[in-house]
Amino acid sequence: MIKRGLLKLQQPRNGIQFIHNREIIEELKPIVFFDAGKFTRDDDALTIGMHPHSGIGIITYFHGTDLLHRDSGNNNGIIKDGGAQWIRAGGGVWHEESYQRKEGQAEGSWTGSIHQLWIQLPPEFEESPVEYANLSKEQLPSSGKVKILAGVYNGIRGKIETPVNLTYLDINLDDGEVWEFDTPTAQTTGYVFARDGAVAVYGDLVPNSIMGILQHNEGRIQISGRGQANVVLILAEPSNHDLVSSGSQIHTMQEALDRSTARIRELGKNLT
Repeated sequence: MIKRGLLKLQQPRNGIQFIHNREIIEELKPIVFFDAGKFTRDDDALTIGMHPHSGIGIITYFHGTDLLHRDSGNNNGIIKDGGAQWIRAGGGVWHEESYQRKEGQAEGSWTGSIHQLWIQLPPEFEESPVEYANLSKEQLPSSGKVKILAGVYNGIRGKIETPVNLTYLDINLDDGEVWEFDTPTAQTTGYVFARDGAVAVYGDLVPNSIMGILQHNEGRIQISGRGQANVVLILAEPSNHDLVSSGSQIHTMQEALDRSTARIRELGKNLT
């Protein structure tokens, strides 16, 4: 049996930004962005105003908060605590995200948790029409203590269909509990991130709220809980596409970026 252990720990920038320079992007792409962490607020919402994306797929996964979403395609609505959202930004979209105090939650301070993942879309999708999947907590399938957002676990496929070879699992572990998973074919880039508690990969500690980048090989991953733990595991097949970007627009070629920038400019004229 080939083991797939821990390669290194990745510290965040500004407390939440784990993929923040070209070196890390090149190591992990098609995963090109991962912001994750908890926030505590006394007001009713953390709102990120209208902003554009293109060339990427976005998976947003959140707990302790409801997500109010609106966008330039009028795909508006609320996803409740524990749900997830997929956006294939393709050729360009504007959207606003507001993480809100849950309905019926008492006044006073409250805490939410957000994981947002961006993947670089392959050339045939980077200028595609925008696609959405808004999934409630109840729509996310599970097997035992594992929730499946994308990819396949124990024969169960997640509801988020991405145009890259990717697995996204959310695993709950008791203190000392050991969980093992064989890397899906070719998914040799990836990492673990503990939202609650901490975990160890073959005995190597990954502290709470720190990214643990895994070795770049297929093989068996072994994760054990350190305290009551909740951890996400994200794996992908590496991308060999070039990367050109402008802010939150990330493409494989300059021409696609330029065309998407023009589309976004036009869409922005009609925003209210």
